[in-house]
Amino acid sequence: MPNKIILPIIATIFLSACSLNPVSELTPTPTLTISTSPTPSSTPTQTQETSTQTYSMDQVATHDSPDSCWLVIQGQVYDVTPFISNHPGGEAILEGCGQDATVLFNTRPMGSGTPHSDGARANLETYFIGTLE
Repeated sequence: MPNKIILPIIATIFLSACSLNPVSELTPTPTLTISTSPTPSSTPTQTQETSTQTYSMDQVATHDSPDSCWLVIQGQVYDVTPFISNHPGGEAILEGCGQDATVLFNTRPMGSGTPHSDGARANLETYFIGTLE
């Protein structure tokens, strides 16, 4: 019986604390450095193409689980699967898997009801995989 009272209180405290800190402070942002200048001991450098992959809504819809969670936010496709366990809002992120989650992202109906922070929006770019057709 005490767990039914304590768990909602702990969840409320945790979510309140998370809303005070930008998500970018909670989750490290991977960095990648690519050097195009040859070094004396380097081998030929491969160049990366900068083309953007496009996905249909049908393709996105197949990624609708905690094992593979893709979201569409404002026409951009994000694979947030690796972020699920770090999401400050807990499992609320799963509500958007496999669908256009623009309204969910902008309103957080299961959380504070306010838009995500600038830090959360910046962190989202880490998971960008393409655009919606």
